[in-house]
Amino acid sequence: MKRLMIVALIALCVAALLPQTLSAGFGIKGGYSLSKFSLAPSNPFLPFPIVNLPSPLGGIYFNLKLGPLAIQPEVLYVRMGSKFELEGTGLQYRMDYIQVPVLLKLSVIPLGPIRPVIYAGGYGAYLLKANGAIIEGGAVGPYTDTSDQFEKYDYGVVGGAGIEFKLPGISFSIEGRYNYGLKNIWIPVDIDDTMAWKNRSMMVLVGIGF
Repeated sequence: MKRLMIVALIALCVAALLPQTLSAGFGIKGGYSLSKFSLAPSNPFLPFPIVNLPSPLGGIYFNLKLGPLAIQPEVLYVRMGSKFELEGTGLQYRMDYIQVPVLLKLSVIPLGPIRPVIYAGGYGAYLLKANGAIIEGGAVGPYTDTSDQFEKYDYGVVGGAGIEFKLPGISFSIEGRYNYGLKNIWIPVDIDDTMAWKNRSMMVLVGIGF
């Protein structure tokens, strides 16, 4: 929480120093994600299928408008991970990140109170903690620390679309996006371990901008 407050203050100071010909804004957003690992060359936990892990997320964003285009960096607290579950039995991993996407947004209709947008960009993320647990009888836990099994840093690409509702002095948005991790976050246990674990997630977010 302290990190988010510091980032918010920096964003406000930058906005105050920008030329008046540019349109800048700041806001908060939150939502829900469905995440799971992409594993290659195969699932090591067969016969347990890979199942989406649902989690909340939230953070702040800074928006710099350049006509119909906008550059939008964000700072989000997100949970990645996955379930390997079959009939109430299996394993669950959950991994908490500070994620920093930088997006290039295009307003499909740049005027009016309702503005569809599309965007794409990249993200970097830092792992705060990772935990794993056994699922038995549909119940999860207790969790154990698995941070030593995963890399501290992750990166990937982001794409999405949404609708912004413009009102005097404030805006509301709803959007959907997909995060495609490019980094192998798994730390091999031995030299013959060739497994690659990459993060994937779908997100739905709502935001308030000022």
